[in-house]
Amino acid sequence: MTVGVRFLGSGNAFADGGRSHACVHVTAPGVSLLLDCGGSALPAITRLGLADGIDAIAVSHLHGDHFGGIPYLVIQQHFAGRTRPLVVAGPRGLAARLAATEQGLYPDFFGHTKLGFALRVAVLGTDEIALGGAKVAALAVRHVALADPHGLRVRVGDRLVAYSGDATWSEHLPRVAKGADLFICEATNFELDDPAHLSYRTLMEHRGELDCRRIVLTHLGATTLAHLAELELDYATDGKTIELA
Repeated sequence: MTVGVRFLGSGNAFADGGRSHACVHVTAPGVSLLLDCGGSALPAITRLGLADGIDAIAVSHLHGDHFGGIPYLVIQQHFAGRTRPLVVAGPRGLAARLAATEQGLYPDFFGHTKLGFALRVAVLGTDEIALGGAKVAALAVRHVALADPHGLRVRVGDRLVAYSGDATWSEHLPRVAKGADLFICEATNFELDDPAHLSYRTLMEHRGELDCRRIVLTHLGATTLAHLAELELDYATDGKTIELA
C-alpha cells in the first residue's frame, strides 16, 4: 500500500513566505484524512478538488492557523451538496472552541441551518481511534498550554506518519516520532527557540534522539525561510507530495 502525504499548507501563523496555514492531506486506498485545517486552507483544498473526498480532520491543537479553516470547509461542503459524514477529532476542548469560532464567523449560518451531512466531533488521545480510514493517536507536546497541544501519530496499514503540530523541544517529541516512516516536524525558527516553537538548530542537536526514518520540516517562519540553503533536512512547500511505498 502506498501512502500519499500532500502539504496543502506549510506556513506559520503569519503566512511567512506567502505559505498557507497548516494542512496536510494523508491518503491511501480507503483513507482521506487532513492533519490540521488552518484558517487559509480552503483555497488549496478547493483548487485541487479535494473537499468532497475528505473523510476526517485530525487537529493537533486549538490555534486558528491549525483549526480555523474547518468552519469554512463545513459551509463550502454544505452548499456543495455533501451527504457523506465528516468527522473532526482533536483535543478535549475542540467542540467548544469550534462552536465559538463558528459563532464568531457565521452566526447566521451555524445554529440556524441544518447541515446536509452529519458532522461529528471526537476526542483524540493516547489510544488509537479509527479516523478517516486510518488509526490516529495524539500525544501531548510542549507549546502554548491553553491550546492543548498534541503531536499526532497516524497509522495506515504498516506505515506510520508522525506530526509534531506546534511544539518546542521536550522529551515528548521523541515519543511522537518513535518508529515513524515520516516525521513531519515544525521548524518555525532557524537558530533560536522560543517558549512555543522549535528551531532547526535545536532539532539537529537532538536528531539522534528521534527514532524515525525521515523528517520533513514544516511551519517554516521567516528566519528558517532565510536559511533554506543551509538545511540538511528536507522541508515542505505548499503542494509538495511524498509517497511512502
